[in-house]
Amino acid sequence: MKLRIKHTTSHTYEKPVNFSEHALFLRPLDSHRRQVSTFEVTTTPESTQRWVRDAYGNIVLHCNFGLNESETLAFTAVTEIDIAEDNPFDFLLASYATAYPFNYQEPDLTSLKPYLDERPSAGSVKVLDWFYQAVPNPVQHPDVVQFLSDLNSAIRREITYVRRDEEGIQDPDTTLTIKTGSCRDMAVLFIAILRQLGLAARFCSGYLYDPPSDHGDHVFNRAVGSMHAWAEVYLPGAGWKGFDPTNGILANGFFIPCAVSHHPQSIDPIQGVYFSKVSVGSTMSVDLQIEEV
Repeated sequence: MKLRIKHTTSHTYEKPVNFSEHALFLRPLDSHRRQVSTFEVTTTPESTQRWVRDAYGNIVLHCNFGLNESETLAFTAVTEIDIAEDNPFDFLLASYATAYPFNYQEPDLTSLKPYLDERPSAGSVKVLDWFYQAVPNPVQHPDVVQFLSDLNSAIRREITYVRRDEEGIQDPDTTLTIKTGSCRDMAVLFIAILRQLGLAARFCSGYLYDPPSDHGDHVFNRAVGSMHAWAEVYLPGAGWKGFDPTNGILANGFFIPCAVSHHPQSIDPIQGVYFSKVSVGSTMSVDLQIEEV
């Protein structure tokens, strides 16, 4: 299947301003099931562009605007990508990691340390209290995939999705208190719980293609029309496997990751600032279209 993704983000300012160099985490990551054939970004004002591969293997586009002043800052990214069907349950686990709990072994353990901080961070001290009453078998489970799916479904069931295009992520305790959150907030909650349980988890930002049904609606994606975020868990024998608590499903071939990190703020899709000697108001709009071609 070939998909075309057109993603436009526009900022409008009350007065002309200058811009720092911006980093774009928008190019999908290639794999044996995903091949990017085209990725082009146009900007207003015009920019010079260079590519960087970061420490996580993400392919980052840096846009430099020089001394240009503008009342508009806009990015339009057009991607054409080939994706293959992917059964999310088609994998084999290492024999020691089929049930929960299990212990990671070397050499995986050394590589996974950034994703294994079990200490409750500020804003995530209440997550295990919620977890122990939200899933049917919180202490041990004979099937680790079902264990993870139970948590995935519990967040989908108890947290109401709200779209939020501006930057920033709620801390997990807030998400559990107000019972609402964006896909980023739900992914961060999922990750916080798993790390405190001793499972390696990381944040993933990208796109989710939800083919319209015969009636024109979307079958499973609560976050249709915006970039998506989900979590990945490292399962020995299978590698990094995606879990989407926003929709309560495992990630299949329709999930198109653009960036991964142990820290979600480090892979905000578009990063940069503007400069002005006076306070300047601004507005932002986002348009995302994903279609089969």
